[in-house]
Amino acid sequence: MTFIAPSEIQNRKLSAALRGYDREETDTLLTQIKASYERVWSEREELRAEVMRLQAQARENDQLRAKLERIEPELEELKGIDQLLRDALVSAQRTTEKLKQDALAEAELTVKRARKHADELNMKAESDRQRLEQELEELEETTRQAKERCRELLTQALEVIERSDSPTALDSEQQELPTPLGYLNDA
Repeated sequence: MTFIAPSEIQNRKLSAALRGYDREETDTLLTQIKASYERVWSEREELRAEVMRLQAQARENDQLRAKLERIEPELEELKGIDQLLRDALVSAQRTTEKLKQDALAEAELTVKRARKHADELNMKAESDRQRLEQELEELEETTRQAKERCRELLTQALEVIERSDSPTALDSEQQELPTPLGYLNDA
């Protein structure tokens, strides 16, 4: 079933039958509307699943950050051991100092990169979560409004049908049905 846009619903003209609209055409239109909103509902569920995935990814990033914080004291301990070895091996002091400085710079660079990457992932995940929550709220509000408008349209249509049952009502009132879901085009 193809997706039916709100503008298509608004612009759709139903053929008049003996006592109102053609039932088959109206049923077809309602089936299309139902399919369209089922698709919106399905997309909303997919967005919820994506939010859950991003939240799991954020938890994993937190675990990596905690692991990194546990590793830092070990790095400090290794610095102390390195100092003891340099004292014992005076003849190799220059070589050991050079290696230590290189390893320390590389470790600090790696730690900085890991922290920066974890922060970026967390910020992106939070941004995505907020955006998806906003979109979800908007979709839920649109669904609620569409349901309410459909109820109003059906009530108005029933009132027009009831008035049209009497022969004098048709001649005296000459009222038209409201345009279905016309308010969606204004948004």
